[in-house]
Amino acid sequence: MLRKTLFPFLLLATMLLTACAATSTSTTPVAETTYVDNRIDGNGQTGITGRITARSDGRPIEGAYVNIYPDTISNLLGPSQFISTPTDSEGNYRLAVPPGTYYVVSRKRMSGQPSGPLSPGDLFSEHHRVVTTVVEGKMSVINLALAPMKAPMFFKKSTVEIRTDTGIRGRLIDGSGKPVPGSFALAYTDKNTKRLPDFASTLSESDGSFVLYLPQGGTYFLGARIHAWDMPRPGELYGLLGDPEPTPVNVDEGQFVEGVEIVLTPFTGTYKEGKSRRPY
Repeated sequence: MLRKTLFPFLLLATMLLTACAATSTSTTPVAETTYVDNRIDGNGQTGITGRITARSDGRPIEGAYVNIYPDTISNLLGPSQFISTPTDSEGNYRLAVPPGTYYVVSRKRMSGQPSGPLSPGDLFSEHHRVVTTVVEGKMSVINLALAPMKAPMFFKKSTVEIRTDTGIRGRLIDGSGKPVPGSFALAYTDKNTKRLPDFASTLSESDGSFVLYLPQGGTYFLGARIHAWDMPRPGELYGLLGDPEPTPVNVDEGQFVEGVEIVLTPFTGTYKEGKSRRPY
């Protein structure tokens, strides 16, 4: 059983995206989602095409990848269902996908790798969600503008890059027991979970498993979220270990606590605009 409380976070980075089209485009913003309904003849192909540019000056971005997700369960992080080849010198890409509705993001890592955590200096478009419907024989046109990552992608005290011999391993699951991939377990050194977490896990795997590395043994209180920013919106999955009071987890120095399961269920509170921009 989970405690349904407000669980706001400090917004650590401003994440912007501009979606535009090569021809006439109709967009309908809904919360943080923009639907782009712009298609051209595919000349026998079905998929998504467009151009990737820099948000600052509009220059084409070469070597960026475009990721296509069928839904937002992973928060548009981690492995995508489809990924493009690197954009060309003019920032162009073209990706064949079957008919359906998809979320589209683009990233360019300075390492040149097509996947992996983003680091400061990498370019990204995500977190304003751009969605399109692909129809047979047509190419949906999605142009994206990339901005530089100025802070770690996930949390201020990111532990993803710090592997220690002390921590917690477990799984993130939903109310029906299914794994929740692409999410984070969160650790607090006290019962106040209405703030920026002290430590965050690696991104959960397809089976919901996570590893939360800690700098030392002690008593910790755990939560979990799909998003790594902003306070939760109604319907977003999140969870706390323990109800009505957080359950303490005692971790011995040099040891891992195994088998911890955190259940994420839809948030039922009220979203407050701008609340995430300062501590709760």
